[in-house]
Amino acid sequence: MCELILLMFVFAVSCGLLVGESISTCKCLDRIILLHNIGDFRIISSPNYPEPYCSGMNCNWHVVAPSNKFRIQFSADNLDLRKNIDDILFYDYSKPELLVNRTDNHRCTGDDLCHYTSHFQYLTICFKTSNMEDINNFGFQAVVTTRDLNGGKIRKPIVKIQ
Repeated sequence: MCELILLMFVFAVSCGLLVGESISTCKCLDRIILLHNIGDFRIISSPNYPEPYCSGMNCNWHVVAPSNKFRIQFSADNLDLRKNIDDILFYDYSKPELLVNRTDNHRCTGDDLCHYTSHFQYLTICFKTSNMEDINNFGFQAVVTTRDLNGGKIRKPIVKIQ
């Protein structure tokens, strides 16, 4: 038990999570989101949301569905980005991969709705902002959830009567 507490303390110190430590609203870590079941969801948002976000950011959320029978759905109804300057990018994967020399599958910018459903089990969502200053936009808040290949309907197993 003492070892677990010590490990948690070391983690908190290394991440700057102790009381009195300030965490910059202009920094973001790569996050891994594991969705375990159909309908499982997480809420993600731009750093500092609903206050204005910072310039020069590159935030990544790596989302994993339970199996290759599931897809990942992203839905943001309150998008407020600088149009054609800051973007949310989506990268689909059929297996875990690094984000090196990849072309995005979809992107959202401006103040429109942003919805995307992955084609595979793995999805990386990237929030990129330009280095240009004077940001008055608040960013985004979104729901990330799982869907099965049957359009969200769970099929009952077929039982053969002999």
